[in-house]
Amino acid sequence: MRTAIVTGGTSGLGLELVLMLRERAWQVVTVSRRESADPMHVAGDASHQTTVRRALATAESLGDLQLLVNCAGAGTFAAAGSYDEATVRSLLDANLVSTILFSDALFPRFAANGGTIVNVLSTAALQSKVNESVYTAAKWGARGYTEVLKAEAKGTKARIISVAPGGMQTPFWDRERAGFMDPRDIAAVIVDALERPVNVNAIVIERG
Repeated sequence: MRTAIVTGGTSGLGLELVLMLRERAWQVVTVSRRESADPMHVAGDASHQTTVRRALATAESLGDLQLLVNCAGAGTFAAAGSYDEATVRSLLDANLVSTILFSDALFPRFAANGGTIVNVLSTAALQSKVNESVYTAAKWGARGYTEVLKAEAKGTKARIISVAPGGMQTPFWDRERAGFMDPRDIAAVIVDALERPVNVNAIVIERG
């Protein structure tokens, strides 16, 4: 059976992706810091190699691992010069290191045998915004890493998709934001791209 790993898969966009994939008969392993009774959930920090290994072992026990969605992320927003070291490291871990570790663990296998990596970035990976210096740096780093993956995937069986959604109504924010999108709509666009025979490798989603 087709198996996927979705980091950040217990809330927001990640959760919507998990639900849609399971509706389409995927076995989905979720990864997040949250504890869960779901036997297909791995509780742990996605930026730690031990979590990566546990997630891969769980997925491999279920079926044919064909998909990785890196959706884990976190945000802290403040003026440049006001971040402490712990905050900088936590933002880089959540938004960049986790993406690199999970992707590096599966890219060689997918390149040889087939498989898809979806890296969920943000429109912050495409533009600069006031009070988002460290978050933007992490997302630009994830975008750069993903673009190199795309280049290295050419001529292999791996497929790499970058997704840059605008603001969504998710627990990422402390309150509802006017004009933000429904994460279910974003998830539907991503799953549709996965199922198309053409090679969609970059998706930018903003409210029209």
